Amino acid sequence: MTIRGYKNSCLLLPIASAFAGLVSTTSLAKDDFGPRILEEVIVTATRREQTVSEVPLAISVFTGRQLQLQGISEVSDLARVSPSLVISTSSAESIGTEVRIRGVGTSGNNPGLEASVGIFIDGVYRSRSGLGVGDLVDVESVEILRGPQGTLFGRNTSAGTISINTKKPAFEWGGFLEGSLADYDGYQVKGSLTGPLIDDTLAFRVSGTYHQRDGYIEDRLVSGRELYDRDRYNGKAQLLWQPTADLDMRLIVDHKDKNEHCCTGDYTIAGPTAPLIESLGGIVKEDPFAYKAQLNENSADDLDEWGVSLETNWALSEDLQLTYLGAYRDADAYVNVDADTSNVDLTQGVDWDQNTDLTSHELRLNGVSGRFDWLVGVYYYEENIDVDWSLTYGADFAAYSSLLAFGAIIPPLLPLFPEGAGDESRYFEQEAEGWAVFTHNIIEVTDNYDIVFGFRWTNDDKDAELDITNTAIHCDVPGLSDVPFCPVPSLKDSRSEDEPTGTIKLVRNLETGNIYISYARGYKAGGFNLDRDAATTGFEFDPETVDTYELGAKWGTEDGALEINSAIFYSEFEDFQINEFDGVSFKVTNAAKVVSSGAELELTWLPLDALVITLGTTYTDTHYDEHPGINNRGQQLEGRQLPFAPYWSATGSVSYEVPVGRFTGFSTLNASYMGEHNTNENLDPEGKVDDYTVVNGRLGLRTADAQWELSIWATNLFDEDYHVILFNTPLQEGSWSSFRGEPRIYGGTLRYSF
Repeated sequence: MTIRGYKNSCLLLPIASAFAGLVSTTSLAKDDFGPRILEEVIVTATRREQTVSEVPLAISVFTGRQLQLQGISEVSDLARVSPSLVISTSSAESIGTEVRIRGVGTSGNNPGLEASVGIFIDGVYRSRSGLGVGDLVDVESVEILRGPQGTLFGRNTSAGTISINTKKPAFEWGGFLEGSLADYDGYQVKGSLTGPLIDDTLAFRVSGTYHQRDGYIEDRLVSGRELYDRDRYNGKAQLLWQPTADLDMRLIVDHKDKNEHCCTGDYTIAGPTAPLIESLGGIVKEDPFAYKAQLNENSADDLDEWGVSLETNWALSEDLQLTYLGAYRDADAYVNVDADTSNVDLTQGVDWDQNTDLTSHELRLNGVSGRFDWLVGVYYYEENIDVDWSLTYGADFAAYSSLLAFGAIIPPLLPLFPEGAGDESRYFEQEAEGWAVFTHNIIEVTDNYDIVFGFRWTNDDKDAELDITNTAIHCDVPGLSDVPFCPVPSLKDSRSEDEPTGTIKLVRNLETGNIYISYARGYKAGGFNLDRDAATTGFEFDPETVDTYELGAKWGTEDGALEINSAIFYSEFEDFQINEFDGVSFKVTNAAKVVSSGAELELTWLPLDALVITLGTTYTDTHYDEHPGINNRGQQLEGRQLPFAPYWSATGSVSYEVPVGRFTGFSTLNASYMGEHNTNENLDPEGKVDDYTVVNGRLGLRTADAQWELSIWATNLFDEDYHVILFNTPLQEGSWSSFRGEPRIYGGTLRYSF
């Protein structure tokens, strides 16, 4: 007997909002210019193929077509269509990407910290967020799951999961070719081809994208140097083998390469050190939205990543299926940034080399026995991370230190800070190994009630070491021993931990929807502070756990013209992991308890056959319930809202189609709103970002057979100026700098599908 489907409880309590979001849980189907209807999307959130309405989760699902029409071309763009999601980059995308859901995530680019929001592509875990972002191509669907997902998705999904599913090989010929021209001399080419190699037995699919664009920030000093450009490609090749009706195997090989220039913050506040910077020839301009930079070091954000995975599905009987998913991934990231973000040569460029390789194996057995749909599985992984980077004195550091300490340049002090001295090598290595056993089950108690329960036991072992090669010569001079960077001792340690996670849910099925109430326990692994400051601030940190309670509901009209999803949630995070930066050093602690509570709402409405409106909003109160610390202003952190956690956020879209002669005209306008929030880990008032709204639009024509499509589009249509991150300017106490949002970028796209 097949378990009856649930009606999805994707989101939350009806909340009025002037804005709202494209957080649709359905795709839109149409027959030429005929009526539109809501069509259920197949998702894999429970490791089973189910419609969205069958999954009692706070989940948003977007098809590849929806993302295309909304102009979502990169993973980082997903925050435009999901109000509970925030994706930001603190430095280079490859090592500094931070993902948050419901105000909770992991801060900073410390490689020892694992994400609170796990990213999975075709079921394979990306162990660091920077390895999961990039251009989207040939996407079948994207699932954004909110709340702990530790039962099925494993470790480090204490805040949620982003699951990206690409299209599988097909046994019929098909594909597309797409070309775009954009502002800043940009162009992008995407394509995909699929078809049979052996009829009904072996099929292939190849897809890829190449993206080129000049940077939108120009260096004031070095002619022709532009930052935040695009120069990346990724490709994927797949084989699908179906030797029998009961067995299929999917082999995927992919490669991604990126060679870009990034990472500069312009001053928003010129602090008391600004006159010293200017006296050494520095430029201190408090105009971040002039999109100008002043650097004396080259910058780079390079990534070479590849991987291979094999998924096997074997139907042992009508009601019993065995699934195996194995993968290996290797990523080499190189980042070079001007650490002091100024044209004064305080430090030589940060040369950061990081290699990450991950091997994983997962085996699941799923069966149905009467009213009992059960799943059991085992998981094993190995991960190795090696980081080697340097940070040394620049030519002006000696003079700057003398001015800072004594108000004048003292010549005898200058030889104590020779150019190139300091940390010639900061080497970190971590080897991790872990395993888990898990189960996820659905019981149809009655025709109207179901119980879902899951459990996972996870074991993690880590070995780490830190070794700093330092050539500073000033450290024995009285009064100068606390000037960066004096030698620190080498560290080496091991740790092991076991942690249970799980969930239980009661689902009440309604005629056109459902109501569910759930409890879930999540977990994020402990580990080691892979930063040189670990020698003084602490090397090891503990795991983080969360208990989440959620009440969700879904309702829709019988004709499918309206669907509403709502939920309320309450989460308590114990031993919350914090990565704090004070402008000089980083400190990782478990000194906080965090409470996240709130409500979410999604609405999809078809008032007319040709008009689709989607609305979504999130209210979240995510604050430190306990925190012993104070910030550098002497303010108590307890009771204050977490960084990147606005009370209100929302997204919304309007899509309209109309016949235009022999063509179909279409238009889409979407907006994302982010309320006032702080981006500083110490919650310094200077880190506060005002609320802002970003609007994107697309207008186009397609042929009646949908083979040809031409559109023009713009992101940040009204050229909104907004800060992504405000931060303490390194080595310049009292000064603040900003990583800015992208300006308006416009372009056009021609697509041919066959």
